[in-house]
Parts: sequence; C-alpha cells; structure tokens
Amino acid sequence: MAVVLAGSCLAMPAVKAADETPFDTVAVMEKQDRIRRDVSANAAGFSSLSTDKRRELLERQDALIGIIDGRRYEELSAEERAQASSEIAWIDSVTRQVADERLICERTRKSGTNRVERVCMTAQQKREAREKAEKAMEGRRITPQYDNTSTRGL
Repeated sequence: MAVVLAGSCLAMPAVKAADETPFDTVAVMEKQDRIRRDVSANAAGFSSLSTDKRRELLERQDALIGIIDGRRYEELSAEERAQASSEIAWIDSVTRQVADERLICERTRKSGTNRVERVCMTAQQKREAREKAEKAMEGRRITPQYDNTSTRGL
C-alpha cells in the first residue's frame, strides 16, 4: 500500500499552487499594459534595453496575457497559476533592472560655494549612496557641548 502511494505522488506534476500568492488578474493586466506602452515609447529607461531582452519581454508578456486574459485567479488551473507567477516574476525582475539603470541627474551646491554642479548617477548608485550615508550616521548621536543638567561644581 505504501509503495502505491509513493508511486502516485511521483506521478503528480511538480506545481506548487498552494504556496503561490493569489494575484489580481485585472491589476496584472493593467500593469502589463503600462509596461508595454513604456517599452513601445522607449520611456522609463526601456530605451537602454537590448533588442533581444525587449523581444523576450514582449513574448513573455504575450504568454502571460494569453494565460490570464479575461479570467480571475480562481479560474486558472494550478499549472496556469504557476506559469503566470513565473512570468510575472521574470517581468518584474527586468523592470526593476531597467529602473535601477535609469540615470538621475541633480543640481547640487557644494558647501561653502555658490557654484552649482550637475551630478548624474544611476538609480541604483543613488540608492546605494543614500544607504551608505544612512549607515554612516546610524549610531551617532549629537551630544551637547555644554551639559546644563549636571550639578558638578555647585
């Protein structure tokens, strides 16, 4: 009996539908539409995307749309849910990568001067610089030069 159960478990497809987080198919479709418009217009940093990556992105979007178009999450089979989740994760990783490579320029003024410089860096470099500055300031505390609360010398 145990052999039969073990054999039947092996025959089941390796789809982890129970662990998948449900998603709103309407929201996913709207997001994919925004991404597709940005890709077509070379907006939001998608101009730096290689033609192969752009083609793959559009193909994966087509596959995702083919799976969920006009259906709710509950109407998808376990295999379709897993495939859709996989496509969403891949598309999200590409859009995050594109966002991190986006160039951000600011006009900054060095302390003690009136001269303004234009400083450009990628979104990822800017985030890393901010995190580094926050970490450097972490744990430091400003102590007053004169402590009026002490009663020494009175």
